[in-house]
Amino acid sequence: MHKVYSIKKKRYSKKYFVNFVDFTHDSIELGLDVIMKFNITKDLEIEDDVIEEAISEQSVKDAKLAAYNYVSYKPRSEFEVREKLRTKDYSQDNIDLAILFLYEFKLLDDEQFAQSYIEGYIRNKPSGKYKLIHELNKRGVEESLISKSIDKYYPDENALELALLAAKKHLKKVAYKPKEKQKKLTTDFLSRRGFDWDIINKAIDKLQ
Repeated sequence: MHKVYSIKKKRYSKKYFVNFVDFTHDSIELGLDVIMKFNITKDLEIEDDVIEEAISEQSVKDAKLAAYNYVSYKPRSEFEVREKLRTKDYSQDNIDLAILFLYEFKLLDDEQFAQSYIEGYIRNKPSGKYKLIHELNKRGVEESLISKSIDKYYPDENALELALLAAKKHLKKVAYKPKEKQKKLTTDFLSRRGFDWDIINKAIDKLQ
């Protein structure tokens, strides 16, 4: 049994410190909604199991909020969200609950993420499909979904145009080098950008 000594607002936070008389239990940090749910007030005597239940509920809420904040900036894959929450030391159970919360409110969708990622990546870094497959793999998207998304959202008909755009930008960086060296460096660059060799050869030929 632990007696509440004080409840003080945490600076720069929406949480409160709940302190106990004579430090019979470490201070805990709870949101106002959790404090109200458990009717925690000054001078209240609380059992250990009630304290642990309040802490557990707060941890679930914190995991959900962290997940929500992470996906609110830009689309994320489920794998990315899980990894982010792991770095914050949330338990596996709380991570699972946070992921379920995102799905329930349609804030997580790996196919939608893949589409957004492909379109955004191509816009900012004209690339071939193999580069995108690699990047989506790194973000934990399932292989079957990657394949489906590449087929659906990668503009194969514009692959040569994308390669030419990427090559022209790169050539500006190596323009001071001999022509043959420029060709090799640009070929290597397009390969790293994930274009297949047929597209690379056509792009190089057009730039001669």
